[in-house]
Amino acid sequence: MCYCSIVKTENTQKNVVILGRPNVGKSTLFNRLVGRRIAIESEVSGTTRDRICQEVSWQGVTFNLIDVAGLELSDKSKLYKEMESSVELAIETADLVVLIVDVTEPSNDLDREVAARIRRKKLPTILAVNKVDNSKREDEVNLFERLGRFKSIVPVSAVSGRNSGDLLDAITHELQNLPQAESEEVSDQSGIQLTILGRPNVGKSTLLNAIVGQKRAVVSEIPGTTRDSIDVVFNHKGKKIMIADTAGIRRPGKISKDTLESFSVIRSYRALDRCDVVILLVSAEEGVTNVDESLIGEAMERGKGIILAINKIDLIEDLDRFQDEIQAKLQKQLKFIPWLPVVFVSALDNQNINHLLNLVVKTFEGKNDWIEEEDLKEILKLATERNGQLHNITHLTQASTNPPKFEVSYQSKEAPHYTQMRYLENKIRDVFPFNGVPIELKLVRIGLKKKS
Repeated sequence: MCYCSIVKTENTQKNVVILGRPNVGKSTLFNRLVGRRIAIESEVSGTTRDRICQEVSWQGVTFNLIDVAGLELSDKSKLYKEMESSVELAIETADLVVLIVDVTEPSNDLDREVAARIRRKKLPTILAVNKVDNSKREDEVNLFERLGRFKSIVPVSAVSGRNSGDLLDAITHELQNLPQAESEEVSDQSGIQLTILGRPNVGKSTLLNAIVGQKRAVVSEIPGTTRDSIDVVFNHKGKKIMIADTAGIRRPGKISKDTLESFSVIRSYRALDRCDVVILLVSAEEGVTNVDESLIGEAMERGKGIILAINKIDLIEDLDRFQDEIQAKLQKQLKFIPWLPVVFVSALDNQNINHLLNLVVKTFEGKNDWIEEEDLKEILKLATERNGQLHNITHLTQASTNPPKFEVSYQSKEAPHYTQMRYLENKIRDVFPFNGVPIELKLVRIGLKKKS
C-alpha cells in the first residue's frame, strides 16, 4: 500500500475526498478506484468510521483518495458526532470532492443536506451517480441535477466498475486545473513505516491523534471503533514517518469468522507486514496480556522493530512506584527479549509522546545498522575467550540489515546449542545494543579439517 497524508503542508499531492450518506457505495467505489480492496465493504450502515487514505495514479496524475464515514446528519449520538468531526476535517483538507449518490433514490433529503454542506465550503465537486448498471438507468441521472451545480456528473457502477475510468478521467482533469501547493522539505525521503498495534480500547486512536496533533482517527470509549487501518504521514525531526493505526486485536477464539472484526484483524496484520517499526500499546490498568505477548512474537518473526508503550499513566497515582513494579514484572514476563524498550505514555495528556517518537527513529536506525567485519571479529574473539563452548565457531559476519542478520560459521559435526547462540547474541548487543530490534543468527556449517 502506498501512504499518503491528509495534511496539505506535508504533501504536494491533491486530496480527493469521497462523500455521501451511509450505504450508497462509498467504500466499494473507493476500492474500485484504487484497484483493490482497502476499505471494508458492507451493507451495514456506518461500517466506515474513519478516514481511509490511498495514493492513486491515473493518466500521469497522482492524488490521495480519501474515504470517510457516511454523513448521518440526523444522528446525534456521541460516536456519530465524533465521526462528523472526522468528516469535517477531511472536507477542510480536500482539494476536490466526489459526492456519491444512489440512482435508485433520486429524492433523498439527506443527499440534499450533504450537497448543501459541500456548497457552503465552495469546494469543486464531481457528482458520481452510483448503481447505474445499464444504459436504461443512465436516463435517470439527470434527476440529480437538482442537487446543485457540479464540475461534472458521471454515472458509475462501483460493483461492476462501469464508467470508473470516466470518473478517474474527470477527477484528474479537475486536479490538473488546480494550483500546486508548496511542499515542506523532509531530509529523509524514504520514510519510516510505523504501525500501532494493541488490543481494543487501549488508546491506539488517541495515541495517533496525539502524535499527529489533530483529530485524525475517531476516538471513542466504545471498543471496536477503529475497523480499518488508517495511514497518515507526518514529520519528526526531519524524518518522514508513515503511521498506521489499526483495529484492536482480541484473542482469536473471541473473533467470529467472516465478520467485520475478522476482516479488520486481517488488515491489522497486513499493516504489521508492511511496517518497519511497531508500537505495541497496552493499558497501564491491564498490563501485558497473553494477546500482547503473541503480538510481540508476531512482530519478532517478521523482523520488525518493536517498542512497548504503556498507556494511560494519567490514571496512575504513584507513577514512580508503578514504573518500578512494571519493569520488574516485565523482566520475568518478557525475559526472552531484554532488548525491548519500554516507554510510559499518556496519549490523552500528551505525556512522553516526543520521547516515544525519538525511540521510533532510533529503532528504525538500529534496524539498518551495519557492523564492520573487524568489530565482529573482536566480538567473537572476546566471546570465545569467555565461553569455551564457542570454540568451534570460526567466523561471525553480517549478512544483511533491516532486520540485521548474521552468519555464524562453525566447524563441528553438531551445531552449537541455542543457548550458545543466545550468549553470542548478548555479546553482540553488549557492543551494539540494537534496542527494539530483533537480530537473527544463522548457522553455517563449514567443512571439518581432515586428520593428517
